[in-house]
Amino acid sequence: MAYHSWMITRLTEKIWVVDGGKNGRYPYAHSLYIADGGGILVDAGSDPAEIERLRTEDGIAAVVMTHYHEDHFTFLSRLPDTPVWSSGADAPALESLETLLAWYGVLGSEWEAFYRKLFDEKFPFAPRKIARRIADGEELRFGDTRAIAVIAPGHSPGHLCLHFPDDGILFLGDYDLTEFGPWYGDLTGDMEAFRRSALRLAGTAADRYVVSHEGPVHRGPIAGKMLGYLAVIDRREEALRQYLREPRTRAEIIARRLIYGPGRDGPWFDYGEWALLSKHLDGMLARGEAAIRDGAYVLV
Repeated sequence: MAYHSWMITRLTEKIWVVDGGKNGRYPYAHSLYIADGGGILVDAGSDPAEIERLRTEDGIAAVVMTHYHEDHFTFLSRLPDTPVWSSGADAPALESLETLLAWYGVLGSEWEAFYRKLFDEKFPFAPRKIARRIADGEELRFGDTRAIAVIAPGHSPGHLCLHFPDDGILFLGDYDLTEFGPWYGDLTGDMEAFRRSALRLAGTAADRYVVSHEGPVHRGPIAGKMLGYLAVIDRREEALRQYLREPRTRAEIIARRLIYGPGRDGPWFDYGEWALLSKHLDGMLARGEAAIRDGAYVLV
């Protein structure tokens, strides 16, 4: 057995967590490693040196991507010859930069140039042909290790979680139980689908629930934690309602920093504010709870 650093947390003999930098906080994400079936890496955003050590000493026969976000594919380009698996729904964004940008909702926006540069420099994106498209409920065999695919739409169209029923482990990916709360801001994101998926995951029996950010391991049951996590959605909407007691323009809503708080400047935060809050605004407009008057949003 190869030597492993402090960045490896062994959940079982064959299922390990590869800790991401900054305790898995963005721009990093924890990976999962299955020391079976030739070695399977789940997500490639943890640590480049540790991923390289696993590749050379233990082997990486395939990379399973939970979804297409940049903090999960950060170091995927360093494994150019390794087959990549994902859900069928998320595969198009891993296969095409233009699709990725479109799904982020930035094509033609003031943020397009920023994201093109981001995906060229900080998170080098290399389109990958998806070798295996995984469906909900599909049984995956990694040597003697068995996993069941749980497709959890909302965060992305086909966010992939992995349930290891024989080991009592569920990898939740970006249903991550953090204080920041859920992300559903992509053009393909869906707030209500996120709620449904989160509750389904919380109801899936496991002893340990592993997340991509912070944590990384939560002991079950997690129903209470998941409800607290989902409550962030409602707090965001209430904060937005309070702010819309007076008419507010798009620029004012972005600048108010209802999501990230004051002192967070730059296009990444501008995008994140609008990506999330526009979902709430769309819902409020559809329900007749808000309107656009003279170029400003206002409660009705």
